[in-house]
Amino acid sequence: MTTASTDPESNDSSLEELLREVGARDEPSADAMRDVRAAVHAEWQAMVDERRRQRRSVAWRIAASLVIAVLIATFARRFVEPAPVQVASVVDIDGRMTYADKDADARAGAVGQAVLVGETLQTDGSSRAALTFPSGLSLRVDHSTRFTVAANDRIELTSGALYIDAPSANASNDALTISTPAGSVRHLGTQYEVRTHADNIQVSVREGRVLVTSTNGSNNTGEAGQMLRLSATGELTRSTLTATDPQWLWALDAAPDFDIDNQTLAAFLQWIARETGRHVVYSSPKAEAAATEVKLRGSIAGLDADAALAAVLSTTQLRRYRTPDEEIGIELAD
Repeated sequence: MTTASTDPESNDSSLEELLREVGARDEPSADAMRDVRAAVHAEWQAMVDERRRQRRSVAWRIAASLVIAVLIATFARRFVEPAPVQVASVVDIDGRMTYADKDADARAGAVGQAVLVGETLQTDGSSRAALTFPSGLSLRVDHSTRFTVAANDRIELTSGALYIDAPSANASNDALTISTPAGSVRHLGTQYEVRTHADNIQVSVREGRVLVTSTNGSNNTGEAGQMLRLSATGELTRSTLTATDPQWLWALDAAPDFDIDNQTLAAFLQWIARETGRHVVYSSPKAEAAATEVKLRGSIAGLDADAALAAVLSTTQLRRYRTPDEEIGIELAD
């Protein structure tokens, strides 16, 4: 039986002999190394491509979800949100009036165009306009005026002046409120003007009454023939203003033309009296009856109030007679 040697030198010599017999390890060929590298690179590339496909798939799913969400929101808004409410129509523009939409470029207004809740309208320094409401209320817009239709019964006046003629607005559901930074004005069947200034408003009452409310909630009533000035701090002052004062002339200039064709003379006289702050006085019941029977033809477009009155009367058997400035006296001609 042979036993292993415990001599270190003997063991070393044995290892050397063994290694000589085994020989050096063969190195792989260049082609083999190239094949291995190609296989490893292909496997790595496949893993990268798979990860990219997964990321693209997730991105497409997210994008598709966003598109679906937008479509759902669009259709939901179309069917859930209330339709735009028309509150008035543009009946006259002298110059240029624009719709100053906050989410779009300003667009020009035109006669016959609808005025909707939420819209902002503006005139420039040489333009005026007139709107009409279903109730018969007439709204005149002075130079350099900007306002927003906040609701079907409320207008927010930012700058300039508005003239309101509400001959039939006696019911509470016909009342219109004009809001300004210094306070608000609500009419009670009347003709009046609201004009804004830097830190106050000026309310002129031509006919009827108005309710002026300050920002602190205090109420004040304005009567025909009064001008009220209300400051942003709530201070109120009053002065007098006649219905025929030249201050009102701009409202007549902004008024739409009265179509006299097939109208009675009485209706025309009533219109021109209201627009000029006067009232008609007939010399006799016979003269009043004649004015009711006369039918007019033609047009007064382009004529001022006095010229239109003279032109119309010249085609009838009635004429004016001398009266105080606040009256239009009508009598039968000899």
